[in-house]
Amino acid sequence: MSNWARRMHRRAATLSNVVTSCGHPNSLPYPRRLEKVKFGVPLQEVCKDDIPGPLLVLILKLNKEAPLRRDVFRAPGHQGAMKKLIHFLQTGRLVNVDNYSVYTIASVLKKFLRKIPGGVFGRDGEMHLFAAVELPQDQQVGAIRGLLLSLPVCTQRLLVLLFGTFRVMASNADKAGTGMTSEALGVSVAPSFFHSCVSDGKTATMEDVQRFKIFIALEYYIENTWSGFVPQIIVSEIQPTALTIKFIDETSPQKRD
Repeated sequence: MSNWARRMHRRAATLSNVVTSCGHPNSLPYPRRLEKVKFGVPLQEVCKDDIPGPLLVLILKLNKEAPLRRDVFRAPGHQGAMKKLIHFLQTGRLVNVDNYSVYTIASVLKKFLRKIPGGVFGRDGEMHLFAAVELPQDQQVGAIRGLLLSLPVCTQRLLVLLFGTFRVMASNADKAGTGMTSEALGVSVAPSFFHSCVSDGKTATMEDVQRFKIFIALEYYIENTWSGFVPQIIVSEIQPTALTIKFIDETSPQKRD
């Protein structure tokens, strides 16, 4: 387990006690504030030291529950609940994540990604990525790997968390009957990542949808680029006062529960 994985384990376990304790009868209202999750600013400003704790907890809740629910990331969340959750995130107020459905959380996460100026990869990064997938296979791997490793550390870590969740969802799609295969996730989530495809309210064309399939291929490259770093995250338990995370290093033989 990498040092960053250990830190994420400790932070999420501690933050869950704070994030989910809001509203308990013995707790004072808003005893302290959490890190702010700003929308519409560069990712480096959001993740000054590391991924903000509240954002981390939301992703881990999706990792836990989304693989067993239909149409997560495709079905819209409740608009009123989304506005309330975004307000809490941006102001750093305590929030009980158990009060929000996975559909609302997924919609808020998509909006957060869409609001990043230039997108997660940046416009130049997107163009390099689209060009790289047109290269011969022997050149493609190195080009995409180099692009991923050139991204800021906070962006790399966010991609690991997100694609770890997408992978679990896609691998359970048939068994759980959720409908969220890799292809469905690609069409539903990729517009939030690739701003050069759909921008200024433009409706996605079939050509755009084909380009969104790059999103599906990224799962392979991300997993192999950061193999041994934190290629997959499994949230084994989320309770009102405790959250346990297991970081699985696939480079060492470990039995999965």
